[in-house]
Amino acid sequence: MKDFSKNVPFDPGYHKISFSFIEQLLYLTSSYNQLKVPHQKKFQLTRLEPHILELINKSTAFYLGCMLWGGFIHYRFKEEPKEIEGNSNKNLSKEELEKLDCGAEAKLILEYIKELDRDCKYFLGRPAKISSIIPEILNSYIEFAQINENFAKTSFTNEIKIPKALEHFKDLSDEKLEELCEKIYTIIDSGKIETLLELGFLK
Repeated sequence: MKDFSKNVPFDPGYHKISFSFIEQLLYLTSSYNQLKVPHQKKFQLTRLEPHILELINKSTAFYLGCMLWGGFIHYRFKEEPKEIEGNSNKNLSKEELEKLDCGAEAKLILEYIKELDRDCKYFLGRPAKISSIIPEILNSYIEFAQINENFAKTSFTNEIKIPKALEHFKDLSDEKLEELCEKIYTIIDSGKIETLLELGFLK
């Protein structure tokens, strides 16, 4: 187990393997968005869809990882709350806090999934190949960010509020929580953030 005797990190290391969804998406779809001829768009979409899905999966995995970490540190240290270290949202100015929306990118991904689904139905004659857990994770993260007020006042583990999708974490043993922690760090070390999706909501 990691040494959490004094405090716990706000981020266990996800920043090292995460990226901007919108920047990557615009880079990936720039040529496709300029096409006007239907058969060209169909051909391009067929080639692009696997890469777009990979991008969506990796981005969604990051948000799942944030929730799993929040669930771990909240319930593992429920009896002896720990101070959370490295929460940069606590240091924002009043103006920055007013603009802060930790769920903004998750909302954007959900909107883009609708757009992708429409294009797949129109050009490919079928829905986009999006796993049903993807929207569920994104909506749960939006809830997570909202109930925690964008984490602007989150200083201790017992202050973290848990979304409905993770309410069952209260029944997990310390051993199970420790196993989750080890899996999170193993995935971070591997650099394969999408592997977090295999954990799901850990039911």
